Amino acid sequence: MPVKPIILKFLGIVVLSCMILGCGQVSEDITYTTKSDKALRLFLDGIEKTDNFYNDEARALFGKAVELDPEFAMAYFYWAITSVTQDDFQSRLSRAVELIDKTSEPERLLILSRKAANDDSVGLSLEYLQHLVEICPNGKRAHMALGVFYYGQQEWSLAIDEMNIVTSIDPNFAPVYNLLGYAYANIKKYPEAIGALKKYSELRPEDPNPHDSMGEIFLIIGDYDNSLKQYTMSLKLESDYVPSNAGLGHNYVFMGEFDKARTAYDEIFINARNIADTNTAYLWKSISYIHQEQSDKAIEVQKEHLEHAKILTDIYTQALIHGRMATIYREKGDFEKALQECDNMREIAERPDMQPGLKEVYERNYLFTEAIVYSRLGKKDKARKKLDIFKQSARASKNNVTLKIYRGLEGMVAYWNKDYDNAINHLRDSDPLNQYFRYYLGLCYLKTGEEEEAHETFNEIVAFNRNNLLYSFVRPKAAKLL
Repeated sequence: MPVKPIILKFLGIVVLSCMILGCGQVSEDITYTTKSDKALRLFLDGIEKTDNFYNDEARALFGKAVELDPEFAMAYFYWAITSVTQDDFQSRLSRAVELIDKTSEPERLLILSRKAANDDSVGLSLEYLQHLVEICPNGKRAHMALGVFYYGQQEWSLAIDEMNIVTSIDPNFAPVYNLLGYAYANIKKYPEAIGALKKYSELRPEDPNPHDSMGEIFLIIGDYDNSLKQYTMSLKLESDYVPSNAGLGHNYVFMGEFDKARTAYDEIFINARNIADTNTAYLWKSISYIHQEQSDKAIEVQKEHLEHAKILTDIYTQALIHGRMATIYREKGDFEKALQECDNMREIAERPDMQPGLKEVYERNYLFTEAIVYSRLGKKDKARKKLDIFKQSARASKNNVTLKIYRGLEGMVAYWNKDYDNAINHLRDSDPLNQYFRYYLGLCYLKTGEEEEAHETFNEIVAFNRNNLLYSFVRPKAAKLL
């Protein structure tokens, strides 16, 4: 299951592991608190479903659990984690927080960690998780939660360390091998990644997700035949498994077979189980046109998606679409429309009912485009003002990835100011998975006469094979420079 993406695959894994004494809470791992035996049974069924990425079924079970026990905080928490809309996620997480006085200490720490992350306070989120593993040193799910956090912060080695603790506690805990596979892939230890996913598949032979994950690793490696084979095997086990429809499409995009890619993405519309799946289909279809260097058609898809989101009164998706259209217009060089879309996103972000953490995320999105646009227009003072606001927000969040994006943005502004040495210093220190930054690093190398470094950088970009919006702009450009 691709994309920033990938981290969403693991959010639901950090569920609870409990020894059941009636409805008690004795455990070496994260505990729970509920007054209803039946709610407990439904909840534990939901845990099993969430572990194995059957989130639609898990979501229904958590919903039934809170009906039976309206004070079951952890059921609300995982009902939030498996939500498909921001409205549901925010309301359910808020309810879990409201009930925090009725929980045990491990429960409290897990809920507060997610709340802190939701409020864009990533440093505080880490503090809660570190305390959690201190009081649950032998808890596989406590360590899994911390590992997922480190993964999301691109601290791959720390994530792997936590995952190895989990496997030492329970060698048959299948989800941990999924995360290990991706973590190893991110540091280019592909044999280890494939080995972890083979173990995952052995433990869950009837599930589609092990094949889906293996398909993605082979895609990253550039082994399209084996990637297509694994995604096809996933769909044989579950014919409407949307992540594998997307995986097939990504293969065809990188192979240059764009019509076949869009046929695969259209299957997501057909198989969509919820609004999140439909949103995914619009996104990938639009991105496929950018890979094909047909930005006008990508905009058409985004406009269609926007109308769909307006019908559903989904302001969160509307904000994201305005951000994407601002990016597309920016890359086309249509700066007036790019800035207008930034204003549209700002209008939503500044609504009085907007959750503060999301407001910060949306703000950084449009500030990113505004800083680049003003730099390209030669308006250095305006660009610096936008960049300084972004920097302040990034530092306040203590989010490692956001700080790396800030460094990349500094590099972008320096590039457009023709300060290539400064740009290189910032871009080298930016998000290593962000190929948009690496593309401009390659351009800087060309400007400074470092042609061998530029060629190597462009080669790596073309071979990256992890689909996302920014990547779709630079992959075809990098290929032309080889």
